[in-house]
Amino acid sequence: MPNDRLRIQLLSDAELDRIEETAYTLLDEVGIALKHELAAEMLHGLGCRVERDRVYIPRKVAEWGLKNVTPHNEFYNRDGSHAFTFGDERLRFHNAGGLPFLYDLDTGERRRPTVQDIADATQVLDALPNVDVVIPLLGPTDIPSELLAVASTDAMLRNTRKPFSAAAIELPQDVPYVVEMAAACCGGMDAYRRRPTMYISVSPVSPLRFPDDVTSTIIAVARSGTPFNTLPAPSLGATGPVTLAAALAQQHAEVVASFVIAAAASPGAAVTYCSRINPVDPRTAISSWGGPEIGMAGAVATQLAHRLGLPCDSFGLCTSATRLDPQFAYERLINALTPALAGVDILSGVGGTESVMAGGLEIAVIDDEIVSLMKHLLGGVVVDDTTLALDVMREVIPRDGVFLGEMHTVKQIRKGAIWMPTVGDRTGAASGVDRARARVREILQQHQAPPLPDDVIRHLDEIMERARRELVAHPAINQ
Repeated sequence: MPNDRLRIQLLSDAELDRIEETAYTLLDEVGIALKHELAAEMLHGLGCRVERDRVYIPRKVAEWGLKNVTPHNEFYNRDGSHAFTFGDERLRFHNAGGLPFLYDLDTGERRRPTVQDIADATQVLDALPNVDVVIPLLGPTDIPSELLAVASTDAMLRNTRKPFSAAAIELPQDVPYVVEMAAACCGGMDAYRRRPTMYISVSPVSPLRFPDDVTSTIIAVARSGTPFNTLPAPSLGATGPVTLAAALAQQHAEVVASFVIAAAASPGAAVTYCSRINPVDPRTAISSWGGPEIGMAGAVATQLAHRLGLPCDSFGLCTSATRLDPQFAYERLINALTPALAGVDILSGVGGTESVMAGGLEIAVIDDEIVSLMKHLLGGVVVDDTTLALDVMREVIPRDGVFLGEMHTVKQIRKGAIWMPTVGDRTGAASGVDRARARVREILQQHQAPPLPDDVIRHLDEIMERARRELVAHPAINQ
């Protein structure tokens, strides 16, 4: 992709300055809700004011935190081999994670997912060329809730070769298990710390609240050497102000506070700036992940992140639609295209629908096609001697005016001069949804990620068994 990638900027530098200043004022004057003793002690030692359950972070401490984190730019495959680097002007994508419902491939009905569904979804995501990072798409319900994060990571690791992330983790006790699993697949803990193959996302609670479990998890992730994504998700008019400028300032404050905690726990922690702002439908007071505010917020968050020298992960492929209809298509395209044109590094949402409450394997295939369409647009128009084709026109126009059989046409079509759908149908023979479902079945029958070595599989089995013993609550036995 050319380095002069098509770009938009929603806000001027002066407007971004005002958002940043508001965020720093929030941290200094309003502070964050934080009861965690160790974190409060660390922040106090950095110069923060601690009063009861609130910690006030002055600007100098916020700036210290930003100077003591590093951008998570390098991504590695499951085996530790290099996958890609942010900053090369290419747009990357990953799927949604931990969705509580699944569209059944055979019936189309919404149902609760299983661990096997995660394995199947991962197999499909591994095969899709435009999915760069894989996350457990679903939250399985056929296992004890205490094993959700660990079992999901296990099922994913056995079915992808790509860079990956555990689904968002809420409990610190899950971190050592998923880190050990990732390390087992890339040569051990030393190799993992040198080239971490996984990142972990943790979600502070909007507005500006850091419960004990969330804070402990941030600390555990940072100290494990695992790159950290912070995922505040203020809802416009509910857990955040209704105006986008104010919500962006609040989200910025939440992101910066997260990074201060991570830096205090482990200076130099690798991080990514994330945007998950979402609007509330004022008619229902329910969060609606289809409005264009999500894409607009992602575009501005990209500007804010890049000012800090950090990569940005924004939600994009999202919709509030409850069926695969025109609303499904136009909402997810506008919310993905807006931050993409702003230069976001990676977009989330592949495979998800219904305001991030459901997912489908056929949706992931459709999204892969949408991504290919976006990449064609972002590639721009190349102007050089070959694409101008003056010699070809000199020959063809006076002769018969037909370019179809020319070698120049053949070569340029093979190089992608004309975008061609693989799921969409231009003949009327089948619907795009039917073709997507057929593609899923084909992948499940034919595609398999490179199998893990036997000793790695045994190690994963042992970690899972240990997690069952140590994490699952066992009812007391009546004597």
